[in-house]
Amino acid sequence: MAKPRKKSTGFFPWIDPNDHEKGFKLNFSEVIYLEVGRTIEGYKQAEFIELKNPELALAFDYPKTFYISAEGLILVKTAQGKFEVIAKTDNA
Repeated sequence: MAKPRKKSTGFFPWIDPNDHEKGFKLNFSEVIYLEVGRTIEGYKQAEFIELKNPELALAFDYPKTFYISAEGLILVKTAQGKFEVIAKTDNA
């Protein structure tokens, strides 16, 4: 397996994760992460490293592990093993 690559992406949490019509919160700091693999569902698996500009970042509980879909959604895996959308990104 190739060495994980360090990347960054926009991270915009939904105002209401259950109702995307309400929009998302602006976040002026990108998230730096390591791409560590892919799931069988095709999501990129990522490990959070740090915020690129922490002084400009939203106060948010950034997950240590998250997943990025081809559509540009950021997901976490629940204790029940299901994927839950928590944010969107600006580059899928």
